[in-house]
Amino acid sequence: MLGLVRISFPKGCMEAMLFNSIEFFLFLPLVTLIYFSLPLQGRRVFLLFASFVFYGFFSVPLSLLLVFSTVLDYSISRYIQNSSHAKKRKAALLASLIGNLGVLAAFKYLDFFSYSLAALLGYHPWPVLNLVLPMGISFYTFQTMSYTIDVYRGDCKARESILDVALYVSFFPQLVAGPIMRGTSLISQFNEYHKPNLERMLSGALLCCWGLLKKVYIADPVGDLVNSAYGTASSPIDPGMFSGWALLLATYGFAVQIYCDFSAYSDIAIGSSRILGIRLMKNFDAPYLSCSIRDFWRRWHISLSTWLRDYLYIPLGGSRISKIRMYVNLTITMLLGGLWHGANWTFVIWGALHGLYLAFERHFQLEDARKSRWGFPGQFIRGVITFHLVCLAWIFFRANSVGQAFEIVSRIATWEPGRGLSIFPVLCLALLLATQLAKQHIHFGERLLHYPTASRWAVYATLALVGVVLLGSPSPEFIYFQF
Repeated sequence: MLGLVRISFPKGCMEAMLFNSIEFFLFLPLVTLIYFSLPLQGRRVFLLFASFVFYGFFSVPLSLLLVFSTVLDYSISRYIQNSSHAKKRKAALLASLIGNLGVLAAFKYLDFFSYSLAALLGYHPWPVLNLVLPMGISFYTFQTMSYTIDVYRGDCKARESILDVALYVSFFPQLVAGPIMRGTSLISQFNEYHKPNLERMLSGALLCCWGLLKKVYIADPVGDLVNSAYGTASSPIDPGMFSGWALLLATYGFAVQIYCDFSAYSDIAIGSSRILGIRLMKNFDAPYLSCSIRDFWRRWHISLSTWLRDYLYIPLGGSRISKIRMYVNLTITMLLGGLWHGANWTFVIWGALHGLYLAFERHFQLEDARKSRWGFPGQFIRGVITFHLVCLAWIFFRANSVGQAFEIVSRIATWEPGRGLSIFPVLCLALLLATQLAKQHIHFGERLLHYPTASRWAVYATLALVGVVLLGSPSPEFIYFQF
């Protein structure tokens, strides 16, 4: 029973303004038009208003949590900066952490631990609340915590204007699923007067189109086939009917799906911000080309991995302590990173696996992907091993229960016979398309700026038309919206 607890949005209960919806691609140009028509202070106020409108599509009452986070961290950060008493500063920081993590725990983990204890005790130790999970709460909670911690450390000055902090908490392009930005790099940009720049705006729009193409043409079709083997929480499927080969292909498919889905969200978030003249950090860097797990985490969800490193692993002692303690710290960091993703023991096991991978690499000094005794063949072999270790962990991330995950691993390991899965041709096509999109993303955008004006606008018009067609078809929400 422990593996069956999975918190997600109740379908049909609330409707978010998805990045892959017509509503958002009407909302963004309207916000851009009004934003650039206002003076600096007016822009800041309007951007905050637009961000709350964006979140209000999901839930107006739950948007009050953004207000709570803003007021809490603004007040405490000001107190910390103005206080010279070490114990009072620590107490204020602790109050901020308890406030932020308390809200996150109440909405995301209270029922999870109640169900888990009920499985052990035979009864629920407290009433099950069945609270709706606020959209993006894990992301904006970590972001606001980093601001207060940075003020406490002296890495960032507490802002005098609460509007600065409110924008930092609620900026709509990265509000729901990151990238998780630091106050030192984002808040100052809200105080810069960005002139409309056609090339920058078109570059941002192009990045949004790449993201939309990855989401609709790769992530969603592959995801449908993955669901046919893994099932969903609401429509479980017995993996025992499938062969080990079919389940392995479905796992490869999920690796493709989650990368294309999450990197697509990041592309649209970064592109939308770029249109407004605001820079967000890069969140992915070809993670499946990694030659070690440490290298993978330098390339995958970069904003989260650096957050865990700076605010959890290093404060625990990092690598400056005994080897045993260092291995324990790595495992604790990744365990909590797994739990951050969702209230399910499958996520905890996923995090634990990555923690063990990192500890193993550190013990045998395998984490530096640039070193190999056998040159390119050695790098290739390491890359294949790393990819399959990541896929093994993905099984637990994707499975609907711990039991289902272990059954899938067992059937793949023993190569059990069973029903096939017609995912192989689709998977090959998706990999080919993903590779081509990655290449075009890197090179085409730069080349396009040097095309004749008529050619460039023909490309822009074509991409806009493709976007309209894609937005006219139903598409699932982004995977990371539920975190």
